Amino acid sequence: MGNDPEVVDSSVSQAIYINGFVFDVFIYQLKGDATWALEVVDELGGSHVWMEEFASDLDALAAAQRTIRAIGPVTFMSDESGPTTP
Repeated sequence: MGNDPEVVDSSVSQAIYINGFVFDVFIYQLKGDATWALEVVDELGGSHVWMEEFASDLDALAAAQRTIRAIGPVTFMSDESGPTTP
């Protein structure tokens, strides 16, 4: 256990509401890394993890909002191919 990397959660992780649907946005990085990872959990419990890494936590948050709005929340929740950044 002493060798497990420490995960740092971003202070901009939050729940966002788009068209009446709630999405939990989790932004995190490994301690010492320069980039941020992004995961969005929809209200049905589906997890959507971006393969892309982000230069800042704010970039990651913007990508989540932009992607969900671009394809629509219902399509986002039912998309099994994973998120893409438009």
